[in-house]
Amino acid sequence: MKKGTAITFTVGVFAGLALCGPAAHAATNISTTLSSQPIYVDGRRVSMTAYSIGGNNYVKLRDIGKAVDFGVEYDAATNSVHIDPNAHYQEEVTTPAPATPSPSPEPSGSYTISTDHWSREDFSQQANPAVFTGVYNRALYNTIRQTLVDSGAGSAPAYTMVAQGADYSAAIDLLGRMSGAIRYEHYVPANFTNYWQYPSYFSVSAAMPENFLLAAEYVQPAIDHLNRLGSGRDKVTYLNDYLCTLLSYELDKTAGIPQIFAPHASELKAACGSYTSASNFLCGAADIPCVSVRSSNHSWNLVYVDGQWLHVDVSTNDLRGWHSILLQETHPEQIDIAPEATAFLKELLVPGSTK
Repeated sequence: MKKGTAITFTVGVFAGLALCGPAAHAATNISTTLSSQPIYVDGRRVSMTAYSIGGNNYVKLRDIGKAVDFGVEYDAATNSVHIDPNAHYQEEVTTPAPATPSPSPEPSGSYTISTDHWSREDFSQQANPAVFTGVYNRALYNTIRQTLVDSGAGSAPAYTMVAQGADYSAAIDLLGRMSGAIRYEHYVPANFTNYWQYPSYFSVSAAMPENFLLAAEYVQPAIDHLNRLGSGRDKVTYLNDYLCTLLSYELDKTAGIPQIFAPHASELKAACGSYTSASNFLCGAADIPCVSVRSSNHSWNLVYVDGQWLHVDVSTNDLRGWHSILLQETHPEQIDIAPEATAFLKELLVPGSTK
């Protein structure tokens, strides 16, 4: 906020419930009433609509921005709110949002839910039941699997509820580990009318980021060559060697997808994390199931080829100059720190593959 400006009241930010992740103090079946407490900015009483929820006051973030005079913008692409303390407040210009299909259609295109989970199919029946432990349950499986099956078809979003805290973080982590050319992210429909009643709502979006489009074009010749190869093992070996021509291992260095898969005069310096995300991207572009794996100090990939999941450690292969860890059933030097999540991911991408 601007220097010298003080707000002499204690409130929550109502927008935080509507636009961010799980709210720490919200719960189902809370009573909501208009707050009668006065609000002051720099000693001057201002008019804001405030709601009393669970003993706390909540106001709209935009109302605070208008009263104090700082910039507030909503980015629909990332479902995030941006605050600029150096900008002046401007009224939001909006266009009507398209109606989002709902499991229970509502008038006027609103998206309202009344159950704690929903998907059109019970995909979990196809999976190895041993992978359903803790937060990695059938409802979460169906939610993410429905998104994979729909593949941007514009259908009503599948969703579930995930407990706040470590469980929610674990569910979010799954999406990053399976993202490649397509990025999977937690999202909330723009016209969700009762998010405050379901703070643990978890749904998934799937799309190629705009800044990946040129990278996808850049790798297309390599993908065309790969499609002429015979076995899955030959394809993964080719992708391993191809990536090694673009990167050179160096500890603590990073290179992003738009930088790796673009013209550059020499190999880019990168550590294992960059190799791993780049491998996810290449495998995604080649329609090869792939997830990232982590130990306490390293990351690599698991790929599904010729009917089994196999380990590929491109950064180690590049550093040593030979196929040290390529298409192996186990990683001889690393221990997966999240084996339950890894098993769950395998079943998400290839149902029945861990039976």
